[in-house]
Amino acid sequence: MQNWRVAVVAAAFGLGVLAGGGALAQETKPGDAKPTEAPSATAPAAPTEAAPGDGPYVFAAPPAAQANRLYSVNVRTGEVNACQFERPEGSLVGVTRCFRRDASAQGGAPGRYDIMSTRYSGETGIFRVDAGTGQMSVCYVRDMPKDGGGVEPAVVCTPPSSQ
Repeated sequence: MQNWRVAVVAAAFGLGVLAGGGALAQETKPGDAKPTEAPSATAPAAPTEAAPGDGPYVFAAPPAAQANRLYSVNVRTGEVNACQFERPEGSLVGVTRCFRRDASAQGGAPGRYDIMSTRYSGETGIFRVDAGTGQMSVCYVRDMPKDGGGVEPAVVCTPPSSQ
């Protein structure tokens, strides 16, 4: 009867569904060492080494259950992007909608950038962090004024923290 659970877990690992989601429960006996946990989904991903111009990115989703959005940051420049899934009314197929970047979300000084989300369930933004300097800024999507009037959603970031 429990073979289906093993098959589901094996399939999830094969598809990467459980990657970064924490360790599976392990049976322990008294006196056994406590199993170590896998990194949580909010732990920063290690930047990868690549040739200049390759633009390695790391990705994170905000913790809000209502936020249908994914952010990315270029680990070298700190440039932040955000996209979300939308299904236009009357359409059978959805679309990926990516937002324009405000100047505050553009790349900056070369660094070792990463992206993290908080555990605050209402948060729809993410933190852009520079592992080399310790500076942080919060990035999110906000309606910004357009040239000629009106507003348009864009990715914006607060100024980096000063340490």
